[in-house]
Amino acid sequence: MHRAPFVVWFSFGLIGLPMVAGAQSNISRPHPRAVREDHAALPYQVHIDPSSQPEGSSSIETGSDSWAARGYDLRTLVAQIFNVDARRIDFADDTVGAQRFDMSVSLPVDVSEDTMRRLLADAIEQQFGLQIAVENRAMDVYVLSAPNGPGAAMKRHVTRMSAAEIAGMDGMDAPDGLSRITEFGQNCTDKGSSTGISVEASTMSDFERTLEPDLDRVLVDETHLTGSFDFSVSQYASQQELFARLHDQLGLVVTPEQRKVTVLAVRPASNAGAKGQDVAGRPVTVLHGA
Repeated sequence: MHRAPFVVWFSFGLIGLPMVAGAQSNISRPHPRAVREDHAALPYQVHIDPSSQPEGSSSIETGSDSWAARGYDLRTLVAQIFNVDARRIDFADDTVGAQRFDMSVSLPVDVSEDTMRRLLADAIEQQFGLQIAVENRAMDVYVLSAPNGPGAAMKRHVTRMSAAEIAGMDGMDAPDGLSRITEFGQNCTDKGSSTGISVEASTMSDFERTLEPDLDRVLVDETHLTGSFDFSVSQYASQQELFARLHDQLGLVVTPEQRKVTVLAVRPASNAGAKGQDVAGRPVTVLHGA
């Protein structure tokens, strides 16, 4: 079974990796609202419900004043919130991490990506009686490097907006600078194959996050390449062929190594009571603010 081409758009508010079909044209530029950096005084409701999505079906919609994910297990929800690979999430209780939920929040104002992440994480900690902590652990990984700098096929992205247009955005991200990563014809039963990848206005971190879920190890970016690039990767039939394409076409090298990797350890909170223990099978609303 083959998937249709999909696009990974990286911008403010896209905490996860949504799949967007088709191209975008006639981009509107609404006047930006003030962005709140602190959610402590915001009135909001985070809804957490046992998932109504069929097994194997999931979706995510994100923005600067809303976030909704459906059909994800709790481990993957945490991964989506923090924009990391699910293998970087360590649940003490795998049975809890495997339960599937729908989760959504709508806010009265725009907030920063970090604020959205914190309020969603707070809601999960509160509802399930958990604590999410950052830890560093040694893991077998793939290291992505660029020993000779970017290859000839990696072009520095140049914005087509004028200085006046950028200034008129009043702090908003310029649409022309939106990162677009499109994977074509990826095989559902063989993650290591694809008919190609197109990358536009993307950083190496964007590219690393796109590749990592389809590899058999976590990927660590050590290219030290800054800024945004435009490039493409031609068809490949296996993971090893992908690595060969990266080397031959882009000058990027992938090597198996061991590194200390940042993971998120999800553990029962020390002050957790019965709250959250009977959540399976019933809807839940976490309230906050005025």
